[in-house]
Amino acid sequence: MKAEQVKGALEKAAGKTQDFLGELTGDERLQMEGKARQSAGELQQRYGDVLDTCATYLQRRPRATLFTVFTVAGLTLTVAWLIKRRNR
Repeated sequence: MKAEQVKGALEKAAGKTQDFLGELTGDERLQMEGKARQSAGELQQRYGDVLDTCATYLQRRPRATLFTVFTVAGLTLTVAWLIKRRNR
């Protein structure tokens, strides 16, 4: 597990605890904050998964990654040039 995944899992667990305490005490605001923390933790954990997947792909297929980067850069420059030309 990478750092972002661990941080996300910890945030999710803290949110679940907060949600449970809010439910136990009847504090709706605490419950909502707990649910929000759970969602933020899930998002951070998924972000870590994406980073991990990208790093693995980059290590396994460096040439394909470079090709993709240069293709996207070329397309971006072309679109920017076309937009600039259109605005004249």
